[in-house]
Amino acid sequence: MASADATPVSGGQFMYVGSYTRDAVEEGANAAELGISVFAVDPETGALTPIQTVVSDNPSFVAMHPSGQFLYAVNENADYDGADSGSIESYGIDPASGELTLINRESTAGAIPAHLAVDPSGDHVVVANYIGKNFVVLPINDDGSLSPVSGTFDITGSGPNPDRQEAPHPHATTFDPGGNFVAAADLGVDKVLIFDLNEDDGTLELVSETAATPGAGPRHVAFNPTGTILYVLNELDATIVAYAYDAATGAIGDEIQTISTVPDPFDGTKSTAEIFVHPSGEFLYSSNRGQPDSTTPEGDAIVAWSIDPDSGELTLIGHTIDDIEVPRNFAIDPTGTWLYAANQEGDSIVQFAINQETGALTPTGNVVETTKPVAIVFSRP
Repeated sequence: MASADATPVSGGQFMYVGSYTRDAVEEGANAAELGISVFAVDPETGALTPIQTVVSDNPSFVAMHPSGQFLYAVNENADYDGADSGSIESYGIDPASGELTLINRESTAGAIPAHLAVDPSGDHVVVANYIGKNFVVLPINDDGSLSPVSGTFDITGSGPNPDRQEAPHPHATTFDPGGNFVAAADLGVDKVLIFDLNEDDGTLELVSETAATPGAGPRHVAFNPTGTILYVLNELDATIVAYAYDAATGAIGDEIQTISTVPDPFDGTKSTAEIFVHPSGEFLYSSNRGQPDSTTPEGDAIVAWSIDPDSGELTLIGHTIDDIEVPRNFAIDPTGTWLYAANQEGDSIVQFAINQETGALTPTGNVVETTKPVAIVFSRP
């Protein structure tokens, strides 16, 4: 385990938001004002107050170190240091103010890194390189800095969708609740994979995999709190598939359920983005990311589901479409009280109250403007 002090950040609750800076610059924004935004979270209302923006190049996904002392962000690019690769940044977090200070930046040894996860020991970060066709591991040093890539797992193959599945497209890495295995999704080859992370040498070993429906496009994954069910969100056909999961071995078991995140009939291109299970384990939330040709309102929404406590099956609660505009990401605060939607095209973060009995979402009226938000993570409570 890394020797960094594991004392949680104690200065309050903070939110860290990654954004698509290159898109914003193309639309006329000032690059010197874009990057990772830091907000203080009001403990009573959950309202957000901006306190800092750190200049960063396309920091599309962010993840917290288990100590709460460091933040990591993948830079979704393909030209870092003149190579065909993206990069990843490490930041120190001021425990009182929540402000960030850059520690270092490393290559991800693959282009367009799309997602990352820090292992529970705090010793490694695992990255999915969307165009790089690989999952990679970078060691984390005692001071929170990153060392170069220590392990690479390459993916081969393709899928039936020629526009989106011409090659492998690793899209997610998420540790199971026990912290023993890494669940990964590859949109390009329609596979969900489970890896064992070797803590000694920082390499990945495949221990289990399952094939999704051809053309489904697995994007993100989430576990129930007990680690017995794995939920997979498919981007291309807008479905969620629930699988049995063996937390002791990392084996993906039988399919429990497949359910659509959009109504039938549906007009236009389907596209999903994010999936999270509520801390209570009673509800699941996913996002539909509206596309230009889509006219079905529920195609641009945060979708709420109830989870059957015995089977793990999902039942639709409802689609929240008001104040939603292409929610590439959303996050639930550590207490499970509020959900915050990052509206990529709406240039805003919108807060919703979560009904703790029904799981339904209600807008609170708290909205902050921020440019091209695409990922949210909270400081450790």
